[in-house]
Amino acid sequence: MSKPDGATAVADPLDALRAATSSSPDDPLALIHLRTADGAPADGLASAAQIVVAHVDPATLQRHDDAPELVFEKGVVTRLARSREVLAQGATPSSAPQSFFPLDALVFAVQQRDERAGGYLRNAAVAQIASISALERPALLEYLLGKQPHWDGVLPLGAEAAAPTPTADQAAGKPAEAAPAAAAAPAELAKRAYVPDKEDAEFVKRLRSRYEVVELDRNDALRGSLALMNSTADLSPADVALRGPAAGVSGADLRGIRSVIAPYLDAAKRRHGGSRSASAPTAAPTASSGSARRSRAQDPIILLSNSPTSLVNMFNVKALLQDGVFIPPEEARQQAGGIPELVVTIQSRSDEGGAQPGGPTGSQTPAPGRSSHGRRILVVDNAEAVNRLGTGAPGSDQDPWNRVIAVFTKGQLWQFKDYKWSEPRELFRHGASG
Repeated sequence: MSKPDGATAVADPLDALRAATSSSPDDPLALIHLRTADGAPADGLASAAQIVVAHVDPATLQRHDDAPELVFEKGVVTRLARSREVLAQGATPSSAPQSFFPLDALVFAVQQRDERAGGYLRNAAVAQIASISALERPALLEYLLGKQPHWDGVLPLGAEAAAPTPTADQAAGKPAEAAPAAAAAPAELAKRAYVPDKEDAEFVKRLRSRYEVVELDRNDALRGSLALMNSTADLSPADVALRGPAAGVSGADLRGIRSVIAPYLDAAKRRHGGSRSASAPTAAPTASSGSARRSRAQDPIILLSNSPTSLVNMFNVKALLQDGVFIPPEEARQQAGGIPELVVTIQSRSDEGGAQPGGPTGSQTPAPGRSSHGRRILVVDNAEAVNRLGTGAPGSDQDPWNRVIAVFTKGQLWQFKDYKWSEPRELFRHGASG
């Protein structure tokens, strides 16, 4: 870039980016353009090869309409360290480029400035772009947008050029003369690079792969936007239940949730299957209302929260647990006309039928003489409804609370007030026993 006096000014990529974003507060990316290798406009960072900063004077870093364009390779390493600790170890962009952010990672962070932390980390992973940690992201964005003048993780200009270089005598292996005490002091205080133990690194890797959870938007979590089924092959149902949707949900069919509930459904089938099969040969061709009630009194029960802000309610629970599709509560309420059913009946997946080739997701071909669905499950959203589903005395085999296999709750203690077990730990212990 030529200045009027004939000198050459080369802008620093980090300074040029901050100058462009701070000159247009309403639209920080107005002066930043993406181009392909042949100079054509790029649709995004994935197809771009160059990042162009327009209307920024490289000498003054001020906006100037006649200033030449500043063109940088999108992967050029900046002076912004990924961790502030690497600066104390004497790392520089030339000696340890992997310890500093490339320019495209900073542009992507500015593009995603309005995204929540979980969404930003997920999008960065999909785009295969280095991400900023959730803890440092807010303050670092303030610096990139020019709202803060300094950031501790930025290597000062000229610091890399001022780094000591070996002399000719040192390169030849000759002993160096004693340096002044003032020059030796910083070397004594310099931190030695930390080299992690291999066993510790493997342990941390296993720990993060099993238990680290990325924060998600609540709708994203229920839709199951993370395909992490492969990481749960060696987890117990308790681990999957504790980790939630991020541990066992794949795509939009919520197979992970069904895998958690499946052991309890199988136990319910074994507990009640004998009485159902024994009564089947003697059953009349047309069941009476009394026999229907007796059959209903044996069905497992799922208890939902009746909180108006609950994400799973009587309007969308059937689509969620039976069809594997999450419908937002308000949308499901509108589809149902705002009037919920007192008892929702869902059908568990049958283990006896096979998947129908070429059919829609979840379709099955039942074996001859067998139903395409398994056990019927009743869903209610209050304790009174549970009590109406059985006539037995508390503690007896006919007690409907003994058939509760799952409880959906938001966690507020008032929701347990009318339950048989008002203490949450006791409630979930009995609910999981089925």
